[in-house]
Amino acid sequence: MKLFSFSLLSISFVLVGFSLLNLNEVNTRKIIQQKAKPVFECGKFQTNEYSQQLNNRLSDYMDRSVKQGVKASEDEHGIKQNIRSGKLVLVTPSTGFELDAFHYSYPVLTPYAKKILSEIGQAFHDSLQFTPLANTRILVTSMTRTHHSVSKLVRHNRTAVKKSPHLNGNTFDFSFSRFVSNESLSACETQYLQELSAAILLKFKQDCKLWATFERHEECLHVVTRMGK
Repeated sequence: MKLFSFSLLSISFVLVGFSLLNLNEVNTRKIIQQKAKPVFECGKFQTNEYSQQLNNRLSDYMDRSVKQGVKASEDEHGIKQNIRSGKLVLVTPSTGFELDAFHYSYPVLTPYAKKILSEIGQAFHDSLQFTPLANTRILVTSMTRTHHSVSKLVRHNRTAVKKSPHLNGNTFDFSFSRFVSNESLSACETQYLQELSAAILLKFKQDCKLWATFERHEECLHVVTRMGK
């Protein structure tokens, strides 16, 4: 009987030992993971640090953007014709960006402009991958317009112009104040995202892939894709 009790006691000590060992391993892994987690500095950028450098004017690119894009469409019928001919392609939400509700434009771009938009979205996604803001997306608010939609927009927006690069299928706008996120964003985080998106556009601008303008009053980043110097 004493031998049996001693055996049970020994087995109990062994089981407790294994439990403590497993618990220590779990705690150790947690500590390692916590140490490896990067610190997010949402105050990394100064206000308008990069966005103020996005200052292209219409006269800088209008003639070239017309030549590099498609002929302006009068209405939706023209948009559909350009899609059938392959001059314009449909754009859907993808890595790094979502589409807003378009009231005065159509979610279509030239194949080259779509490629540049995809590259911008990927760069934005990659920049946030190991931060608490991972999977936050840029919000695209406008793409290709027609003469008909521009005429309607001008009646509602005093800053809109009838000779718009949006007519040529190689232009899109990002919201500067709104981002798509699964969590509510603090003012510091929003500013970080604003300047991050502007910094990415500035790099693309320096690589002669686009012209860009920070439209302060409209709270948007206006992007016209560019093919070469």
